[in-house]
Amino acid sequence: MEKYNLGIDIGGTFIKYALVDKKYNIKEKWKVKSVKFDTKDELYDYICSNIKDINLVDVIGVSAPGLIDQDSYVKSYAAENIVIMYGTNINHEIMKRVNRKVISINDAKSAGLCEFKIGNARGSKSSAFLILGTGTGGCLCNQNGVIYGKDAFAGEFHNIPFMNYKTKKIDKMGDYSSMTALIKIYNDKVDKNAEVEYGYEVCAKYLNNDEVAKNAIEEWINNIVTQLIAITVTYNPEIICIGGGISEEDWFINKLKKQYKENCIKYLELDFITTKIDRCKYNNDSNILGAIINANIK
Repeated sequence: MEKYNLGIDIGGTFIKYALVDKKYNIKEKWKVKSVKFDTKDELYDYICSNIKDINLVDVIGVSAPGLIDQDSYVKSYAAENIVIMYGTNINHEIMKRVNRKVISINDAKSAGLCEFKIGNARGSKSSAFLILGTGTGGCLCNQNGVIYGKDAFAGEFHNIPFMNYKTKKIDKMGDYSSMTALIKIYNDKVDKNAEVEYGYEVCAKYLNNDEVAKNAIEEWINNIVTQLIAITVTYNPEIICIGGGISEEDWFINKLKKQYKENCIKYLELDFITTKIDRCKYNNDSNILGAIINANIK
């Protein structure tokens, strides 16, 4: 009987599962809604109760948000529905329920590892990954794979600091370049009754030549470019891959590439920067595939 790897992507909205063969082909996918529980045992029981065909599985790779160290301890709070995971050891909790090898990794690092091994950063000696979602996730890789840093904090690009001279406080770049930021940028420019709930609404208005949306998108992409330049100055990788649903839009990725190149010349006064900007190849599946890749190399 053929054995499969199981990937589990724990998110604040959904928990996604996939049975994957040894060549990283996805055979079956399913998902359940994330539910907020009062105890960690209720959450892990729920996660494991939705696993299918455990008799076909020999290795489980898990991706989850928040700071997860190399021993699989959750060291920071994440999305509200799964905040109870804080302080737990993901590997131990799932392993004792299903009796399989379990290896866990942060979701953005998982996506980066996927792209490094089988995606658009394959073959690179230095790469970075910026995942645009509710926040901005990140990952750095060298020729050997994911760079964790001493506290597993390397690549946490959302937290790149800058001084906000209006408030006299240190802000985080991710708060200005996430999809959440795009919504706020747009809503700050319109009346209350014209506010939107989702980022794709702003994008649709932009594509329909709405002037407010065009101004909001311009400001937002400049914020992303600033974050990309900060990554470039710090690491100057061969490639920075952009993930998240928005990265599948050609207009977005082309505009981002153009403004990145222009700003490297305009603000850094450097015309020799060759860091490539591209999208992630395995966008929606990168977390699960990266988690499985990580489990197989540990």
